[in-house]
Amino acid sequence: MLQETADRVEDLVPPNRLFVITNARHVAPVREQLPEVPLENIVGEPVGRDSAPAIGLMAALLERVSGPDTVMVVLPADHVILNAELFRTTLLAAADAARAGYLVTVGITPKGPDTGFGYIQSGASIDISPSGGGGWGEVIQGASGIPVLAVKQFKEKPKKEIAEQYLAVGGYFWNAGMYIATVSHLRDLFKMYLPQMEAGFAKIVDGLVDGNTGVMTEVFHTLDKISFDYAIAEKADKVAVVPADIGWNDVGSWARLAEVLSHGKHETENIVVGDHIGYDTHGALIYSPGRLIATIGLDDIVIIDTPDATLICPKSRSEDVKHIVEALKARGDHHLL
Repeated sequence: MLQETADRVEDLVPPNRLFVITNARHVAPVREQLPEVPLENIVGEPVGRDSAPAIGLMAALLERVSGPDTVMVVLPADHVILNAELFRTTLLAAADAARAGYLVTVGITPKGPDTGFGYIQSGASIDISPSGGGGWGEVIQGASGIPVLAVKQFKEKPKKEIAEQYLAVGGYFWNAGMYIATVSHLRDLFKMYLPQMEAGFAKIVDGLVDGNTGVMTEVFHTLDKISFDYAIAEKADKVAVVPADIGWNDVGSWARLAEVLSHGKHETENIVVGDHIGYDTHGALIYSPGRLIATIGLDDIVIIDTPDATLICPKSRSEDVKHIVEALKARGDHHLL
């Protein structure tokens, strides 16, 4: 999925302008997956601190190596996007809005009252004229005609009845966590809302530019653990959303993985990796490469069987696996995570 994320923007951004921030343990695999990306563009976090420190650090680094007028696009690497061409056009429209001084997010056209996503409430349209310049070159001319809307507010993951109200009213989009802004604008937002991180960013960037990765290990864990949405996006004044019906999915749960794998198939078909014998079993996701799984009379179930643990739950409850994770952490069973 990391390769697919990079491939989607290869017509817009050359490899030397791609930057990846990941857990330090994953730096080597990332280098293998993206050999064309310069080694110095892959930054390893010694510890997870949520999205705000990651985005802020990369903005500070890009300010140093690319300049303040650079358009920075934040793309999580666990997304499935089926319409890559429309996605690129969406990013071009977002880049125009970013150059006009907006913090921009991509709003996914909702397919139903999903409770696993945050929502964006949109407002009036914004007239954005293509600038033609900046970090993405002449390709920006292809962005005309894509709507850009003001953001009224961000909504937390709702209960189902609230999500149904959003869809009935209209003007609501799923929040995909993709953000676009100029580096200078992002830096100003961090200085306004998270000024306590500035000294840490400066030290780490100095170390990265000088090849001293030890500074990252020393300083990064001192940064506040907080999400970009909560710390900045929900508080910023000029925020815009570009609606996008791009065949998007966030593979953040087993149920979402089932949606992705079942694309183009009937919803009652089982998705199986491994050996499965089923009688009167429909819409199941079964992962069991090591041994046979037999089921009788089950609908919309998830079964994940690995050498050291087995997970069984309804698809509708797959988001609740986080409670199992917390229980395992409390028991000290970190080897099972």
